Amino acid sequence: MSGTEWGDVASWAAFALAGGAFVVSLKARGDSRRSAAATVRAADAAEASVTEARKSADGAVRSASAAEEALALQRDDASARRAAEEEARRPRVVLDLQHHRGNTWHLINIGTAPALNVRLLTAFDFRPPEFPEGLSLGLGAVHPFVLFGSISSLIPAHLEFTWDGLDDPVRLRVPPKP
Repeated sequence: MSGTEWGDVASWAAFALAGGAFVVSLKARGDSRRSAAATVRAADAAEASVTEARKSADGAVRSASAAEEALALQRDDASARRAAEEEARRPRVVLDLQHHRGNTWHLINIGTAPALNVRLLTAFDFRPPEFPEGLSLGLGAVHPFVLFGSISSLIPAHLEFTWDGLDDPVRLRVPPKP
C-alpha cells in the first residue's frame, strides 16, 4: 500500500468515528429530552402536590375554626343555662290577692322570699284600705284588709304594690266578690 492509501484509511476511520460520535450525540440528545420531560413532569407533580397540601391545610384551618366556634357556642349555652337555673332557684316574692268574705280581701305572700316594707301604690277616691307602714309578709303570710267602694267610686280592678328590692310595681287583679 502506498502512503496515500494509508491516509485514506485514517480519513475513513475519522469519518467512522465522527459518525459514531454523531449517533451517540443524537442518542444523548434524545435521553436528555426524555430526562428534561421527566423533570418537567416531576416538577408539575410536585407543584400539584403542594397545591393539594395547601388546600388540605386551608381545610384543616377552616375545620379548626368551625370547631372553636362550636365550642364557644356550647360554652355560651352552658353559661346561659347555668345563669337561668341560678335565677330560677333565687328566692322570690310572689304576692296574691284573694277575696275572703264581705269587704275583706287577703294579700298573701306565696313566694319563696319574705316581702319587706310592702306598700300599696293605688290611689283611692273613697276610703282606701289601711296598710301599716313597714308591712312585712313572710313566706305564706296573710295580711287581711278591707276595701270599700261607693256608687261614685268603685273598688278598682287592680291594685299596685311594691316592696324593698322591687324596682317596678306589681299589678294584682282584685278578684270580684262571689
